[in-house]
Amino acid sequence: MKVLIVARTRQGNCACIGGISAEGQSVRLIACDRETNDHAGLEYAVGDVWELDARPVEQVIPPHVENIVVGAHRRLGKARDLIGAIERYMPPKTGGSEALYDGLAHCVLDGPLFIEERSGIPPYSTMFWRPDRPLTLDTEGKRIRYRYPTPEGGCTLTFVGFQTPVEVIPAETLLRVSLAHWWRPNDAPHDLEDRCYVQLSGWYLPDAAALPGESQPQAARVEPRRPPIAETDLTAARALLKTVFGYDDFRPLQAQIVAAILACRDTLSVMPTGSGKSLCYQLPALLFDGLTVVVSPLISLMQDQVMQLHEAGAPAAYLNSTLDYLDYVETTRRVRQGAVKLLYTSPETLLRPETLVMLDQSRVACLAIDEAHCISEWGHDFRPEYRQLRGVRDRYPDAVCAAFTATASERVREDIRRILGMDARDEFVASFNRENLYLEVRPRTDGIAQVLSFLEAHRGQSGIIYCSTRNGVERLTAQLRSNGWNATAYHAGMEDTERARNQTAFSRDDIPSIVATIAFGMGINKSNVRFVLHYNLPATLENYYQEIGRAGRDGLRADCLLLFSRADAQTIYGFIEEGAESEKRGRHARLQAMLRYADAQGCRRRLLLEYFDETPDFEACGFCDGCLAEKTETRTEDVSTDARLFLDTVLRTEQIFGASHIIRILRGSRAQEVLRRRHDRLPTYGKGAHRTERGWRRLAEAFIRLNLLEQDMQYGSLRLTGAGRAALDGAPVMAPVEQGAASAEGIPEYDSMLFSRLSTTRRELANEAGVPAFMVFSDRTLAEIATWFPHSPQSLEAIHGIGSRKVAQYGERVLAVVRAYCAENGLTERPRPSHVPASAAMPVSGSGEKRRWEQIGELFAEGRSVDEICSAAGIVRSTVITHLVTWHKTGRPLDPGRLQAESRLPVTDQERVLALLAELGCRYLSPIFDAMRGVIPYEELHLLRLAYLAGLDPNDREAALATGSRPEREPAQSDETP
Repeated sequence: MKVLIVARTRQGNCACIGGISAEGQSVRLIACDRETNDHAGLEYAVGDVWELDARPVEQVIPPHVENIVVGAHRRLGKARDLIGAIERYMPPKTGGSEALYDGLAHCVLDGPLFIEERSGIPPYSTMFWRPDRPLTLDTEGKRIRYRYPTPEGGCTLTFVGFQTPVEVIPAETLLRVSLAHWWRPNDAPHDLEDRCYVQLSGWYLPDAAALPGESQPQAARVEPRRPPIAETDLTAARALLKTVFGYDDFRPLQAQIVAAILACRDTLSVMPTGSGKSLCYQLPALLFDGLTVVVSPLISLMQDQVMQLHEAGAPAAYLNSTLDYLDYVETTRRVRQGAVKLLYTSPETLLRPETLVMLDQSRVACLAIDEAHCISEWGHDFRPEYRQLRGVRDRYPDAVCAAFTATASERVREDIRRILGMDARDEFVASFNRENLYLEVRPRTDGIAQVLSFLEAHRGQSGIIYCSTRNGVERLTAQLRSNGWNATAYHAGMEDTERARNQTAFSRDDIPSIVATIAFGMGINKSNVRFVLHYNLPATLENYYQEIGRAGRDGLRADCLLLFSRADAQTIYGFIEEGAESEKRGRHARLQAMLRYADAQGCRRRLLLEYFDETPDFEACGFCDGCLAEKTETRTEDVSTDARLFLDTVLRTEQIFGASHIIRILRGSRAQEVLRRRHDRLPTYGKGAHRTERGWRRLAEAFIRLNLLEQDMQYGSLRLTGAGRAALDGAPVMAPVEQGAASAEGIPEYDSMLFSRLSTTRRELANEAGVPAFMVFSDRTLAEIATWFPHSPQSLEAIHGIGSRKVAQYGERVLAVVRAYCAENGLTERPRPSHVPASAAMPVSGSGEKRRWEQIGELFAEGRSVDEICSAAGIVRSTVITHLVTWHKTGRPLDPGRLQAESRLPVTDQERVLALLAELGCRYLSPIFDAMRGVIPYEELHLLRLAYLAGLDPNDREAALATGSRPEREPAQSDETP
């Protein structure tokens, strides 16, 4: 069908498109990919003619009967007479507001026009109108409205178009009017019906100088440019630096940038995270006679900075979706009155007509653009809305423009300058060298074990663990808690209140570790972050550098560890391929740079600095794993034979498979894929059984790093390089021996594929039981099952963490998974070596061998502190507490005063917890955790519950353990009384 486009109105980041078909029918175009297309509808322009492949929507809700879903579409050209076509096909109504929708539209007092079902529903939602009186601009509310005058005070239509608002729309102007979808406020009275409010899409002028949906450029102002504050007058700036911000002096480059902005010179500043970018525009804002508008893409950054400015006594505010209607309106009123010095907003909010009208009524002295790399398509976080900021800059030519970013190559900086119309005179690029950050990359071989080991080395320190997905955050947080670590989660899928509570607890050191997606930390200003651990590979070096920049802001040492797996790279590649075609080239290049860093041999800091166009003045920094490895003797082993086995198998399978399939062949797997392709008949089949699956995976990673193999990013398949073919022909291959804790002698490593299947089964069992997965089986339990392949209930009961009840409850489901996997892969149950104890087969009293909890209990009874026992026994604090609980449960006495003295909580918190235990009962700890607002670690709750119980006589103790109802929610960790 052919459609003439007659209206383009705002709908989030997208546009709602109105048209008239060749048959004279009003239509509203809905993109078929509107759920995934963030800019749907923006390709249309008013006055265009398009050919559409369209169909009606599945469900029509009157009066919105014009909706059609558009698939393929093609622009045919421009209409010669737009207004004439409208007059011919959809003749406008003429007169007052009573002419709208056959008189069904009305308002309450001087409020907005609307229709409701009780008064009748019109058979259409769009129409054209020539009002008999002029409409005037009304900016008193959150949205722009146009007021039609009436004796009762007038009625209003909400403006939803893209046009630049005008003060007055003359009478008889052709207007397009539409009805919003049915809606009622959440706090409306119960007897209030849903309403369709009347909207103004735009106006049509006879000379076509302005059309609905076509913003007009703002004419340059005629008044002279504001005289700059004297460049030499940094005395006032230094005074504010101390009195408002509390700093004695500027940090590197800050003084020069502040001086340039105060002199009204446009500036572009590239400064690493933590180097004081924000102060460079905040301080001038307090000195300017006018408003500084700060463009920021993240709500968390706005709120954090405004809160910090309020604490310093600076008048700042933000406009974003977290404000309710009254707060939003009050903020805009204060901006108009000049009571706000710094206004933070997103580019999307800034570009809305009501925001621009508000700024027109204010005095804009400075436009500060944070995260300016978003302007460039070569930047790591390109956002199309940022490119439209040039229009805002042109709209306020008297305002100085200051752009800031933490990461931008020369190509990105050039793009920013070109789009914003800046010259290169006042460009400041600080050094990217954060000398206090220790940089390290390790292959991710046993993720949770590696994280736990890293945390143990940083016990008591504050740090951030980054995961790439929300599910990854939730899963890792649960694993850490089940292993006794006080950690919390942060990601965009959480409720705002929970996310804010967790960030506050981390910021205040109530919780030492936070597991987060990359959305976390952009606005946090926490100086004592001692480590940043990346569990997943970042998509770009820019992201990586920005995230490690959260660490060590106080200048002291901070450790930055990246756990590297090529599986993450394949996931990132998949996301790139699903994205916009125009962005693929740049994103592929940035991913390859990230991989080069992760694979680097030698100084990582030098490679990182060179990526950001900085030439380091050293060959080796001496403070990264690459430099330290060169200083120490690295053990290598000759793996030539295994390399030839692996490379030969890759070649014989036509170089179309990934490492997992090659390893199955080498280890003699009976997997269906191996047998179906007859790869069990290859001469290398089963020749690699001497290495574990994980051992082969480590070698495969080494072969890629040694450039013997290259991996396809889309499919993960391996291909031989020239060096690989040379190794296949007999060239020696030396691979580094991994430095790390070895497994206990005689204990084989667990099968990761079986572990994955068991994890899926555990999740199913947990969902059926309505409990967290770790309450069914811990990761250690699954690892042991995937090590010994138990086939009977008796063998299963010998596994760590499984008693007779769990065998009865879950045993058959678990055993079925194990038996099926073993049958597929030709495996059998492994006998446990005699020196590997089974957890269920601990020695009984009188056997002559003391159990672990007895040893710990006796040490405590002898007067040793918990910390002394941790040091002597080589175990963590939570384990000591668990052993003391077992000691007490068997009837051994404990001193409640000594136990309470071991608590690390303030005395007032201790007393509050003890009072809650008496009030709510001891059986479950979740009610206590909730009553203390979730800020008391479970480790402390277990200790204080033990102290409370130790002070009761046996009868009262039994009663205390029997009281307390189970909480309805899933607890943060298992809190059943042992």
